[in-house]
Amino acid sequence: MTQIRNIDNAVLKLSKEHQIIADYVIRFSKNKENPDPAFEEELHSFLAFLKKDLEHHFRTEELLFFPAALNGDPSYTTSLLVLNLQKEHGVLETRLKLVLAMGKNLREEKDREVALKKIGVFFEHLKNHARQEITELFPLINANEQCVALLKQYATKMKSEGKPNAAIL
Repeated sequence: MTQIRNIDNAVLKLSKEHQIIADYVIRFSKNKENPDPAFEEELHSFLAFLKKDLEHHFRTEELLFFPAALNGDPSYTTSLLVLNLQKEHGVLETRLKLVLAMGKNLREEKDREVALKKIGVFFEHLKNHARQEITELFPLINANEQCVALLKQYATKMKSEGKPNAAIL
């Protein structure tokens, strides 16, 4: 994990952090198109790593980016965007628990296709969520000096407190 070095590029760095999500989506999609039995054998581990990465990612957004956006630009539009994104975090976390359970049971042929389809729907939702953050939330923060200043302040405070989520920037 990288440490905070140049907070001025924090929004860009988090956008790059979304590459982790894209990598998971791409890897699952490739396997769906060209099934690899080895990948499916390891799918539960793959999903467990995804869970860990998503939890860290969501907490960082909820502790740094969402407050910076809301406090820096407390408009109705910003509030609605952040509240919807935060709600989606909860939905995605709940769905991920179901996906993890499905990933354990892929060995049974009759349930395999249904489970893979449901996992694919989860990844599609995750991809759309990340796209909305990159195209709506981050430009909003980046364009507002107050939001950027608050983002710097929150990240610096988290770093000084030794909180692990500050290491993403």
